[in-house]
Amino acid sequence: MSALKQTHAAIVDSRTMYSKNVHSLDTYAHKALKPSTNKKLGRKVTKGKLAGMPIYTLTLEERKTCDDACEHWLDCYGNNMPFAHRIDTAGLEVRLETELDALDSKHKRGYLVRLHVLGDFYSADYVKFWQIQVAKRDKLHVYGYSRHHPGKPVGDALRHARKVLGFNRFAIRFSTLPSDNLSANTIHNTTKDAITCPVQLDKTDSCGTCSLCWTTKKPITFLDH
Repeated sequence: MSALKQTHAAIVDSRTMYSKNVHSLDTYAHKALKPSTNKKLGRKVTKGKLAGMPIYTLTLEERKTCDDACEHWLDCYGNNMPFAHRIDTAGLEVRLETELDALDSKHKRGYLVRLHVLGDFYSADYVKFWQIQVAKRDKLHVYGYSRHHPGKPVGDALRHARKVLGFNRFAIRFSTLPSDNLSANTIHNTTKDAITCPVQLDKTDSCGTCSLCWTTKKPITFLDH
């Protein structure tokens, strides 16, 4: 799908194109944290210290939870995902805590949560929520990317959480911030020491068989989506 025009309702209102697939937790019959079924993500980690851990995902609403400085504001890959269930943020943290309790009991070895398939960290308090959850749950590991950069409340909260928890537990990379050695950038703003995503180069099957995004201290380069 080509980029949306500035006059498109989803751009004007800072929301997804697919509002009918934004689900309120009051009526949602499924889990917010879902076992990964995405071929590119993989179902579980098969390499490194987290090998054997299942991968779970959380999907929020693109644009509504994102920084409007994002380079993909108009051509977000969520534009191509009409069937993805986006979880509304009302009551989300209460639901997540309950679901994390269940995952702690289910996965004695541990588990990895991908934040977020769509959407982003929508507030500094939400970042703090994840910081608290990771700190008190030794089985929980998270990884993902955020276009909220330091210098703004959400970005500052993310940088603080990563520093306090350590990258091994809270592997959140800043998107399009090549000055940060733990960033995730495109081929247009990459750095010399960056590693191009092996999954996109067909050098490995999935994130689960790669593990670089939550292990290497070098930047990651992604091909344009």
